[in-house]
Amino acid sequence: MKSIVKNVAWDVALQSHKCKRNLKHIIAKGDRRLKIKEGRSESHYCMQCAEKILKGGLLKINSLIDDI
Repeated sequence: MKSIVKNVAWDVALQSHKCKRNLKHIIAKGDRRLKIKEGRSESHYCMQCAEKILKGGLLKINSLIDDI
């Protein structure tokens, strides 16, 4: 079965860095983060931004399902 969510996963930061969506958000070493792979590159998001991204995606998916 085909999946539209194949390049999204949780992982743990190996070093401290900034969130891709909001550079003011810091992901500390050992923090859980959302990893989205796009082509050969990976983007990492803090938990606060991850929640917004996932909820936005869920709204879009639910809208598509409603149109069936």
